[in-house]
Amino acid sequence: MIRSRLKFEGEGAEAAASSLHPDNLPGMKVVVGDGEFLVEFSAERAGTILATADDLIMNVKIARDLLDKVEEVGS
Repeated sequence: MIRSRLKFEGEGAEAAASSLHPDNLPGMKVVVGDGEFLVEFSAERAGTILATADDLIMNVKIARDLLDKVEEVGS
């Protein structure tokens, strides 16, 4: 079993973590803190870990881009 941990920090981290919730895999653990969140997951194959990490990073980027747009409109 290969385990992975990704930590995301920055403004809007809580909202970004919340937006990812529907895509969480069984056994995936998400811990949200002050201005950051941590995602822990595991898989049998390195390719699965890399694909999951890539998906998470891309989804966080999209969430951050959307949060930035909302902030622009609200200003």
